[in-house]
Amino acid sequence: MISDTRPHVVIVGGGFGGLDAARGLASAPVRVTLIDRHNYHLFQPLLYQVATAALSPGDIASPIRWILRR
Repeated sequence: MISDTRPHVVIVGGGFGGLDAARGLASAPVRVTLIDRHNYHLFQPLLYQVATAALSPGDIASPIRWILRR
C-alpha cells in the first residue's frame, strides 16, 4: 500500500463557503474531503420560486459530486 504524504484538508459543510474552499484548493498539493449532512447543494435564494411553482426543486438543488466533479 502506497502512503499519501500530502496534507489532508477536511471541509465541513457544502454551502457556498465549503464549495468555494474546495474549488480554491483544487490545484493545491493537498487531499480534500468535503463533509456535509446532505449530498446536494441547495440554492436557497430561489426557494420561494419553488414554493410558488415557478421552478422545480431540481432547478435549485444540485448534487455536490456533480458540482465538484473535476
